[in-house]
Amino acid sequence: MQVKEIERLSGCTGHRRRQNCTNRCFHHKYRAIDGSCNNLRHPTWGSSHTGFRRVLQPIYENGFSMPVGWEKGRRYYGYPKPAARLVSTTLISTHAITSDDQISHMVMQWGQFLDHDLDHALPSVSSESWDGIDCKKSCDNAAPCFPMEVPPGDPRISNRRCIDFIRSSAVCGSGATSILWGDLMPREQLNQLTSYLDASQVYGYDDKLGRDLRDFTTDRGLLREGPTFPGHKPLLPYASGQFVDCRRNPLESSINCFVAGDIRANEQVGLLAMHTLWLREHNRIARALREMNPHWNGEKLYQEARRIVGAEMQHITYRHWLPRIFGSTIEDSMLGSYRGYDPNVDASISNVFATAALRFGHSLIQPRLERLNASFQPIPQGPLNLRDAFFAPWRLVEEGGVDPLIRGMYATAAKLKLPEQNLNVELTEQLFRTAHAVALDLAAMNIQRGRDHGLPGYVKWRDYCNMSRVETFEHLINDISSARVRQKLRELYGHPNNIDVWVGGILEDQLPGMKVGPLFKCLLLEQFRRTRDGDRFWYENPSIFRAEQLVQIQQVSLARILCDNGDNITRVQPNVFLLPESRNDFVNCDEIPYVDLNAWSDCCENCEDRDNTISRVRREAEKYFAPSRDYVKDTDSLSREEKIEYLQRMFDESNRETKRLQQQSDNLSRRMKELELFLKDIKTQ
Repeated sequence: MQVKEIERLSGCTGHRRRQNCTNRCFHHKYRAIDGSCNNLRHPTWGSSHTGFRRVLQPIYENGFSMPVGWEKGRRYYGYPKPAARLVSTTLISTHAITSDDQISHMVMQWGQFLDHDLDHALPSVSSESWDGIDCKKSCDNAAPCFPMEVPPGDPRISNRRCIDFIRSSAVCGSGATSILWGDLMPREQLNQLTSYLDASQVYGYDDKLGRDLRDFTTDRGLLREGPTFPGHKPLLPYASGQFVDCRRNPLESSINCFVAGDIRANEQVGLLAMHTLWLREHNRIARALREMNPHWNGEKLYQEARRIVGAEMQHITYRHWLPRIFGSTIEDSMLGSYRGYDPNVDASISNVFATAALRFGHSLIQPRLERLNASFQPIPQGPLNLRDAFFAPWRLVEEGGVDPLIRGMYATAAKLKLPEQNLNVELTEQLFRTAHAVALDLAAMNIQRGRDHGLPGYVKWRDYCNMSRVETFEHLINDISSARVRQKLRELYGHPNNIDVWVGGILEDQLPGMKVGPLFKCLLLEQFRRTRDGDRFWYENPSIFRAEQLVQIQQVSLARILCDNGDNITRVQPNVFLLPESRNDFVNCDEIPYVDLNAWSDCCENCEDRDNTISRVRREAEKYFAPSRDYVKDTDSLSREEKIEYLQRMFDESNRETKRLQQQSDNLSRRMKELELFLKDIKTQ
């Protein structure tokens, strides 16, 4: 109870219980829903509700918990830290947009969907300080409130001094609460999700949510489906009491938020469409597996379908998405080829990956979502400005379903990041505007979150990545070539060592053929290597799939997923992460390779002379039947009277046996009834 009370008062989250990995039969074959017992030597590595991994030691203002910038007016290297909002409006935010000429907007959408598989830093359990200050109503730094100051002359906000911001939850026993555990330990934030690339955004991150998402009304291994509208496949189920981020505007529509494996599914409708497709993919696979293996029970169908879905996501990410980020030679030159599972590698998500590096994807986001019909023309409702896509689940129901959004993603370009075109103004000036007194600013939040998490500055990370030494702003010329950008950095930060890591990383020039600069390339690869090598259930690990199954997994593409699970997607380019053009033009879905699930057909005994559609229950029961008789052959040599006598005797014997079995069945039913009544009596005593 004491730990619970500390947890409630301090906004930190309690210690996990010791993991029990004794069910080796299960843990050798399937992932635990919370990621535990993946590494059998270190069962909590990569599991949900554990601390992020630190690559470099955190830097807090008081040495263990207070973020940089907490104490107003404090100087670093002779200069005050600039307000996160000021950095955003001066350096990051852009009205001007240039479209990429190679990659599609689907690269952005897969990046967000992937991120929601790997990490979520939970906000503090309370949005009030210990002495009752409400973070939404105060501009004071009072834990867990760490508001973002609005600078004088702000281009948008004139009626408030700050934008509200709540610190991330910490692991209990770190930061301020570490004193209560008798040891001073720097504050460490908590990853709500499993660190593994395991489709947790589809299946959930703990047993309670995992079970809630499943359909137990049949024994078919399905996930629960939501409403189905004419001409469409099922949507996600509506939320009904689950913990879901649902900042929708009830004045817009009475349609509720949806529930999925990650609480952020409703954040924007493109993400919601992707969640919907993968719910359908699980159920499509589970139904196909049951068709060919009717003897499998619901648990096996669920686990096998889940295992295939996770493998599909791994293959799409590493073989199709990452090459769009790092250039086409990723495996040879950077990640290296897969050499098998390494139990010494901790696959836990690093704090800098979640809080800075993977957020490079924000620079790819267009200010509007195109919505296209089957002829790739705009639907009657037209494109959707991002401000109208946030927390608007009703648009998926009332404005054409998932297909128009998905077509818009693969048929139109991502935004191109240029030195002075980083994050579009829909993200910096209109974020979640209906849910907050002042619309949020994603760039400012990224900067403030880095400080909240104690991330060392940009220059420290350059040293870690063996980049050239930086002592003046001009030393950045090879990585940030724009003189105007370097000048603005100087005016804001005063000293290179003050630059926030996300700011430095996002402002770097993209490397040739890549979507990131050298720092984010280094930090992303550090994590993606661990995500692969430290996962015992990685799809290429020879002990996970049989050789013929792996060959089939390697056929998958996101194009195939869209064809199979869209409402009526019939034409798509083979690589949906690249824009359609002559070598990657639209083709009919039947030209896209597919995963042949026959590789999962679980052959029965005597397969050579029996179809695999006889259930295991029936095969087991057949052991106890009397041997089958060929009565024609048995009576072939008998006279007519002998045949009648023989068959009458056989009939009488069978009749007696039937009555005996019926009697046994009746006796068993009676005993079960007696046991049931006895159990009820004991329960009511």
